[in-house]
Amino acid sequence: MKRFFYCLCVVLCAMSCSKGGEPVVCCGHLDNYVDFPSRYVSPRTVRVWTPTCYDPSKRYEVLYMHDGKMLFDASVTWNHQEWGVDEVVDSLISCGAIRECIVVGIDNTDERISDYCPDDIVQYLPAGSSVYRGLASQGNAYLSFLVDEVKPFVDSVYSTYGDREHTWVLGSSCGGLISSYALCKYSDVFGGAACMSTHCTLAYPHPDAVDSLVVRAYRTYLEEHLPSANSALLYMDNGDKTLDSFYGESQHALNVMLYQHGWDSAHYMYRYFSGAAHCEDDWRARLDVPLKFLLGK
Repeated sequence: MKRFFYCLCVVLCAMSCSKGGEPVVCCGHLDNYVDFPSRYVSPRTVRVWTPTCYDPSKRYEVLYMHDGKMLFDASVTWNHQEWGVDEVVDSLISCGAIRECIVVGIDNTDERISDYCPDDIVQYLPAGSSVYRGLASQGNAYLSFLVDEVKPFVDSVYSTYGDREHTWVLGSSCGGLISSYALCKYSDVFGGAACMSTHCTLAYPHPDAVDSLVVRAYRTYLEEHLPSANSALLYMDNGDKTLDSFYGESQHALNVMLYQHGWDSAHYMYRYFSGAAHCEDDWRARLDVPLKFLLGK
């Protein structure tokens, strides 16, 4: 009964607080739950996209994505770029390349860096390094919001499987960072994660020794806390332009670590995209790759 009233509250809030400038999709249907309430983080919009083929009498897998407002409509984004999630996912479903799924996009806020910064990884840094970077981490709170509040709502309102084998998480940059963290913290909830252009430096990179310490802390955390080899799906990639130009060496070290721990190509995929920059246009251009890896038939 409590869950029923909580879900009703969310729906009524979305209906009464909808704002202008919301995304418009070309394919499927998008529900925008504005100011979604939370005990853990500040309210934000949660967007639930259902494909053209959506039928409430069937059940669907769910892909959770971060930076929700950037996913669907370039006319309402700050940089006039978008992931094209509705077009890409609907097209892949239509041609039989991936299984049918719902996409949940969670908007970021002014606290984006903190929300996507993993608390536990910060604890692996040497004393003083987190102060040097000015890191404020609340990734645990953000993941509690996703797992304990957003997911139960989605599973109660939409026709989903709801289990680990049909639940996925995907993000880029700091969204890639928090996606890998989600797989570590909630391997019983997520069957896999896709981490594009993972911002493994936690903050803005600098050519000094502290970055090496930060990257090493991230790698050590994953080594100790990822699910056992080949018990989940993990996708990672990077380009080599703009911010992505900082990631090659650290990503290579991470690849080596994963292979040494027994991850095989059926469960871990890494891809390098020459000429790709750190932006939505380039993530959109290769979005089909992680989608086919996580959801391929």
